[in-house]
Amino acid sequence: MTKILRGLKKLKANSFTLVELLVVITIIGLLASLAVPAIQGGLDKAKQQVDVSNARQVGMILFSDANDNEGTYSTNGTTSLMIFTNLMGRGMLTSTKVLAGNGFPAAVSTSSITGSNIALGYVSGLTTSDDGQIPLLISKGVNTITATQSLSGIGTGWKQKGIVCYRVGNSAEFLRSGSGGAPIGFVYLNLNTNSLTNQIYQ
Repeated sequence: MTKILRGLKKLKANSFTLVELLVVITIIGLLASLAVPAIQGGLDKAKQQVDVSNARQVGMILFSDANDNEGTYSTNGTTSLMIFTNLMGRGMLTSTKVLAGNGFPAAVSTSSITGSNIALGYVSGLTTSDDGQIPLLISKGVNTITATQSLSGIGTGWKQKGIVCYRVGNSAEFLRSGSGGAPIGFVYLNLNTNSLTNQIYQ
């Protein structure tokens, strides 16, 4: 009996109290709450890079098509859907995945693609010899391109977080809202002109 009582005393001395257990649970909860935004930010960055990669692939296809057309970018349509389905019909674009993006799911097949499967707007009337900083492809929802682009009107895709931009000079990037000294809700496109009269096909 004495041995059993000694064993219980040792067990009691080595066990956690309720307060200690609550403190440990609180610390674990606090660490988890700090980690979730960092993990979410990392996931967003990865998705943004996928969208940038998709824009680069589509841009390179358009660049190749323009080289076959004396340096003029495609004029086969008045919407981004018409431009891209024309490229598909000619066998230059074979995957619907590269047209998709955040908020725009990929079409199941090339024959079932709609405007809601295309994340990029196409800027019309450009040539390969235009200023390399001018966007050729830009996130849908941008209706007018200015040197300082407001994101307030963008209701789809990345919304207020930023925009995907592929430029005539064959560079693609994700421009974050507020980066480079821009106010929150704006991005700097670093254009030599304040606005472009080129139509953006949505």
